[in-house]
Amino acid sequence: MSHSRVLARSAGALAVFALLLGTSLAQAEPARKSELRKSGSSAARPFSSFACVTQGIACDTTVSGELTADDCRLDLDDSFYDAWTFQGVAGQTVQITMRSTAVDSFLFLLDTNGLEIESNDDSGGGSDARMTVQIDTSGTYTILANTFDAGETGAYTLQLVCSGGPSTCTSNATTLCLNNGRFRVQAIFSAPSLGITNAPAQAVPLTGDTGYFWFFSANNVEIVIKAVDGRSFNNHFWVFYGALSDVEYTITVTDTVTGAVKPYHNTAGNLASVADTAAFAGSGAAASPEEEGASTFETSPAIDKIVWAESGRIARLLSPETGQACTANATTLCLNNGRFQVQAIFSAPSLGITNAPAQAVPLTGDTGYFWFFSANNVEIVLKAVDGRSFNGFFWVFYGALSDVQYTITVTDTVTGALKTYANQQGNLASVADVAAFP
Repeated sequence: MSHSRVLARSAGALAVFALLLGTSLAQAEPARKSELRKSGSSAARPFSSFACVTQGIACDTTVSGELTADDCRLDLDDSFYDAWTFQGVAGQTVQITMRSTAVDSFLFLLDTNGLEIESNDDSGGGSDARMTVQIDTSGTYTILANTFDAGETGAYTLQLVCSGGPSTCTSNATTLCLNNGRFRVQAIFSAPSLGITNAPAQAVPLTGDTGYFWFFSANNVEIVIKAVDGRSFNNHFWVFYGALSDVEYTITVTDTVTGAVKPYHNTAGNLASVADTAAFAGSGAAASPEEEGASTFETSPAIDKIVWAESGRIARLLSPETGQACTANATTLCLNNGRFQVQAIFSAPSLGITNAPAQAVPLTGDTGYFWFFSANNVEIVLKAVDGRSFNGFFWVFYGALSDVQYTITVTDTVTGALKTYANQQGNLASVADVAAFP
């Protein structure tokens, strides 16, 4: 049975934003106070929450949430709610569905000023809620995932489906517009150990085709992504991205001309690099659901050559940030544009030397050498190579002119991974490790 509930519109946005921030409406400016009412009842008492958190949801994605006793509460009846924001585009139609077997779902949609546009109880079937709304102003909209009755807690899913709208993309703090604005790119990430679930990644444009996202700090690039027009090769637009993050994230790319959507999901613990040469059909027609969900990667000698070049460009864009973690000095090499920190120690018992630091000399961005006893005597030459476009790994090569005992330690400053190469007394080593670091 469908019920009705009303969230009265405020004369200004202050009262509603106070609600989202967990501030009592009674504390808002009196002239702007919004009285929240359920049909046939008097105004509910104000309630101040201590755990109001707003999360992000991208178009054409489904996220999971849970209402708990620590969540925000609506002033009108003390029912729990989660707030989710998304970027709406004028002319777009959005369908929002909240499903749960644990609670009687209730939805509110607030506009860019924080005022109610729509609410819904049972239109999703059973106790699920669903609403379909046409967006008339571009900007940030807020969904309140709520319950019909106060005190209800439990898990739910929230689905946001977007369609229509003009064939344009509006870039903002969480949206990249790539390939002359044809492709809208957004990302969300989760870090459960930090209490972060489906948070919006922050977007920074670089060129017309390329941009990057950061998660935790503006100084830390997490994902570089590029949209390329490959129609002259295989009648498709291509998507490339490389990541320095192994947290869970989902990138959503939307073709604003056809409405086709392609998600790229990374599971926690995986360090991904993707070259999708069949991401979006080059025709004017929207791809079928089967095509949208597919991850077919086309290849040919000509395509392979471009993939190699583009993957290299992505890797180079990722590299400058990694160099901040490595500081070259008399005993440290910083290789592959500073991503890898390399040090070595050596022992010569007959000379009374144990675990002495080798002296480092850089040669190029990828290569350097160590000397042990004299600056005129090169002992080890070492190189770190980006081989991810071939087998998904960084490679380490070294050759030695010394048969003394030594240990080389290579550290990936991005992931913290560490690799050691030990040489025993009397051995003259040469190593090619093409699976050194993922």
